[in-house]
Amino acid sequence: MKTIIRREFLEQARSLPFMVLFALTIVLFSAGALIFAQSNAQRTDAYQKQLAADSQYSSTQITSLARRPNPLLFIADGGDRARPSEYMLLPKGTFFPRQPNPRTFKLPAVPPLDWSFLIGILFSLYTILLGYNAISGEREDGTLRLVLANPVGRIRLLTAKYLSGFSAAGTPLLAGALVSLIIVGLLAPQILTLANMARIVLVLVMALAYISLFAFLSLLFSSLISRSSLVLLALLAVWVLFGVIIPSSSAVLMEKLSAAPREIQAARMLEPTIQKEVWAKIEDISKRAERGELKSEEEIRAAADQAFEDGQVKLNQFYENFDRSQRQRLETARNLSRVSPAALFQYAAESLVLSGPGGEDQFLRQLREYSRTYDAYILKKLGKVVQTSDFSFSSDVPFHGKKILVRSPRPQEYQGDKSDFPKFAERRPSVGEGLKSALGDLAGLIIWNIILAGLAFSVFIRMDVR
Repeated sequence: MKTIIRREFLEQARSLPFMVLFALTIVLFSAGALIFAQSNAQRTDAYQKQLAADSQYSSTQITSLARRPNPLLFIADGGDRARPSEYMLLPKGTFFPRQPNPRTFKLPAVPPLDWSFLIGILFSLYTILLGYNAISGEREDGTLRLVLANPVGRIRLLTAKYLSGFSAAGTPLLAGALVSLIIVGLLAPQILTLANMARIVLVLVMALAYISLFAFLSLLFSSLISRSSLVLLALLAVWVLFGVIIPSSSAVLMEKLSAAPREIQAARMLEPTIQKEVWAKIEDISKRAERGELKSEEEIRAAADQAFEDGQVKLNQFYENFDRSQRQRLETARNLSRVSPAALFQYAAESLVLSGPGGEDQFLRQLREYSRTYDAYILKKLGKVVQTSDFSFSSDVPFHGKKILVRSPRPQEYQGDKSDFPKFAERRPSVGEGLKSALGDLAGLIIWNIILAGLAFSVFIRMDVR
């Protein structure tokens, strides 16, 4: 079998398609590493400047929390270049991104040249192009019958063809990854820590599992269909289905089926929410003042302050519910797209390098934990913590022939010593935590390999080689 593997591999390695694919791999991985190194330097510089600015300004009204740049975005960007790098935190856990946070479930118009894209889309195509005629080509030439006339055995022959095809696709992958790491190591050596190298090795293991299933898929179709041209067309159709149609259509399907409100619907719901939770209560205070139930300006202001704060709580709950529904839509769309092995590999890589929605959720969980420390500090310094939102309200309440101006309370600034102001320290989850979150997607890739391997061997053993 070693002779067959060596012969098959050398034939593919000497072929023009392999040489072109190998050269293209080196170029794309190099370009991706160079682009990342430049953008990472810019992000790191901006982050350091933001930290320096934050250390000079401590406020009990609002504080800024910068998100540390992910050093492994050259592996899997996960859409992080479109996510906010900084959040503003107000008392009682109210926060919002400083920059807009565009969300999309579809493939980006210009995908980043990260490993997850190059492997997920291009290497699956590489594997197909290298292995589509492994069986059908020899059957068309009449050599398959002659090979099987020797004491080789169909299982051993198909195993040898799988290993040679897998090696032919894996060789440029490992070479491209090595070139990428060399460039990153030269331009940003601080990135290649022991923990990050462990994540990179795990991503490469998953990448090999990913291209393995396409090697099995190629052998399956090459055994089912006698003409190589038809095999290639069928495999390309499956490649488009897995790599483009399923990941894109899952988002479109969710848009149609989800009952969660869209942004325009939420905007229309906001005004009646404000009317119900704020202005209706202020109108009730005015009526109570007219009836004499509220006997002084202090009572009116206290009642208005409570009404405004209750309204702010409801408004923040409205925003939180809307954001939660959007995240649930995103997760459902991702779960639907997990039918595709390309999506499984993409999401597993994101989990390992802590990018994508999972990485953002990790940061927001730490933000919410810090908000409790922030509120405790404000309570200690000022004696109260005021709830607020994006809105500030004011109104007039008639009382004894005059109008009393009432306004929604705003957070106060502590004017004393703030040298003990709590600092936010972002914690990066461990390699084990990243691997744990990727296990489901990794299991999906393994299941795909088992199913396709079983089908490929079953069909080949039963096929007529004449």
